[in-house]
Amino acid sequence: MKKNSYLLILALCIISTNVFAQTSFSCKYREYCTWSDYYQKFKNCKGYEDASLFVMNKSETMFTHTTNSIKSTYYVRSKQYDKEHDVFTYSVTSDVGNKYYYVFDLNNKEIRILAKQNGTTTLVRFYVKAIF
Repeated sequence: MKKNSYLLILALCIISTNVFAQTSFSCKYREYCTWSDYYQKFKNCKGYEDASLFVMNKSETMFTHTTNSIKSTYYVRSKQYDKEHDVFTYSVTSDVGNKYYYVFDLNNKEIRILAKQNGTTTLVRFYVKAIF
């Protein structure tokens, strides 16, 4: 009987580890905004319905972003957590070498990306439908 109890506890520990091994963010809408030096804020936002999924590994060293047309992997260079606002920030490099700044905002259910391309700073905002 004692041996069976140990096996049950061991099995539960293994199952628990696998269940909480990653965090997924299912998104429903994507929006692009451009930075305005004149107004000192992001403007000209345009968005559309977009189903996508972000999956962060347990150690927060990488995550994948999957859409209907592409799957990309991002490798975390540095990370921070702002407890007051419940915001996780990540400086990342994509699987093709591009550098981005990601913000996972749990309170507002958003994932935001800051990217600089051709001298223009762009904000991409994903609206999260579910976190699991």
